[in-house]
Amino acid sequence: MTAGFRGKLGVATKSVAFAGAGAGAGAVTDGAGPAVESRRGPAGAEPTETSGSSGSAEVTGRSEARSGPPVVFPGFDGLRGIAALLVLVVHVAFYSGLTTGDNAIGTYVARGEIGVEIFFLISGFLLYRPFAAAHLSGRRAPDAPAFYVRRLLRIIPLYWLALAVALNVVPDERMGVHGFKGLVQTALFAQGYRKETAIQGLTQAWTLNIEFAFYLSIPLYAWLLVRRRRSPRAQLKVELAALAVIFVISRVLHYKLIGSDIWWADGWTVWLPVWWDLFAMGMLLAVLSAWYTQNGRSPRWAQWRWFGAACVLAAAFFYWFSSTQLGLPRSPLFIPDRGQDMGRHLFYGLTGFFLLMPAVFGPSDRGLVRRFLACRPMAWLGMISYGIYLWHTTVIDVVVERISPADGARPFWPFFLMVLGLTCAVSAVTYLLVERPFIALGRWLVGRLRARSRPAGRVGQAAGPGTTAPLATGLTRGVAVSDGGHLGVGGVAAGAVDGDPARTMPLRIGGTGQARSGDVPATRVPPEDIPGAPAPRAAHRGFSRRDRRDARSHQPSPGGTPEGRRGHFHSQLEDETR
Repeated sequence: MTAGFRGKLGVATKSVAFAGAGAGAGAVTDGAGPAVESRRGPAGAEPTETSGSSGSAEVTGRSEARSGPPVVFPGFDGLRGIAALLVLVVHVAFYSGLTTGDNAIGTYVARGEIGVEIFFLISGFLLYRPFAAAHLSGRRAPDAPAFYVRRLLRIIPLYWLALAVALNVVPDERMGVHGFKGLVQTALFAQGYRKETAIQGLTQAWTLNIEFAFYLSIPLYAWLLVRRRRSPRAQLKVELAALAVIFVISRVLHYKLIGSDIWWADGWTVWLPVWWDLFAMGMLLAVLSAWYTQNGRSPRWAQWRWFGAACVLAAAFFYWFSSTQLGLPRSPLFIPDRGQDMGRHLFYGLTGFFLLMPAVFGPSDRGLVRRFLACRPMAWLGMISYGIYLWHTTVIDVVVERISPADGARPFWPFFLMVLGLTCAVSAVTYLLVERPFIALGRWLVGRLRARSRPAGRVGQAAGPGTTAPLATGLTRGVAVSDGGHLGVGGVAAGAVDGDPARTMPLRIGGTGQARSGDVPATRVPPEDIPGAPAPRAAHRGFSRRDRRDARSHQPSPGGTPEGRRGHFHSQLEDETR
């Protein structure tokens, strides 16, 4: 009873992880997830695109090209929150004995490890959708350097902080990080490539190794699919065929390696190739979403009144089947046989797939399921979900060793509420002090990279009647005039121009030079591209008090659409995958 959490969970996670199921957390962010990179089009005007999946009709462009609009998916905020809570619950339940006790609920709580699969599907969708949209519309795909900069600054800073804190408060024998080599290995997501070190450091970080490898592979995979120019329909067929091949290869590898006598098989089961099928399922949703958006419509079946409820019921069925029909032990200390693990992997993936469906297709402001996923509490959980994922095992260790020593039984609910409260508090603080500043830094660096690569001599339209002028919000510069006042701040923006859909104000300059709200589609024009434009700070002087207040809060005026009026939590999430 005095054994610490990491010792118990470490063995559990190792047995589950090498079996290929994934107990523990996954990785938006920003995941969290995001995570979505911008789409840049070739020179010349291009038809604007409306969101068939979210109901958005925002029009945004660049000074040198007209590109597609941001497409928002507010439901992914809630999905991140759900996945993070599942991970936390299953780890608390493992330690409190809920999963191994004589109770019915433990059968279902033990399968909370499914949070990993949900995270992987979220990453597959959010990170690949900008590439899919560019491929199907003939636009240039997101820049690989910009993609990597934002991913690194989204994932690494908080991970390094959480690792440093854990190394100082968790006993060394539980961390398993030995010497400078072990520290570097763990800090650079390289510990998962050897069986002996796969769970050293933060136990759940083995999933980050897989996520990080996925990040590295996306631009190369996307480039391979567009080496030849094709019609949109032909490109769609190539995208679907490639995902089918990846899915089959991944499943075959999984089958061959799980439970085999190959000496290196245990190490391979925590590598990306045997998890590609889950990412491919999320990427499939990304391709279908981009295709329907490209054609300016939403699938008919997604308009069905009970579509969201039907998807949730399907997900619940697969979760029930995984929990009760596969014969999986409730104890984390087990290694499943090949049939059990193949079934678990498949049905976990199907559960996540159907959970994502309502968040991807159909009007985002209709239906109880979609509204729940996008509500403010779920959006807040999604915002701090990467922190929940990283901090909760350290919090459990601290609670076990220093607050509630394991001298007797530990009831689940008091233990869970204590861990949840402390984890959310720490995660909220580190989001504000660490994650958000580095997200902003990533945007700034990407903006600098693009400014350097912008051809000399291209300037925006001179300010005048009916044109746009810059508004500085403190985080970005440039303008975007939305169609009908909708800013598209309601969640994760896939394919947003410059990756920054929610940091601008809808403004139009009239003949008198006075700024006022407008609903005329316009082009994003960086201030430096407008001849004679005032400095960004000076631009504030001609605005109304409400305009300045809205700029400071990064929220639209109350006249926007329901999504535009949604809480400020959503506007923080377009760069996250956790």
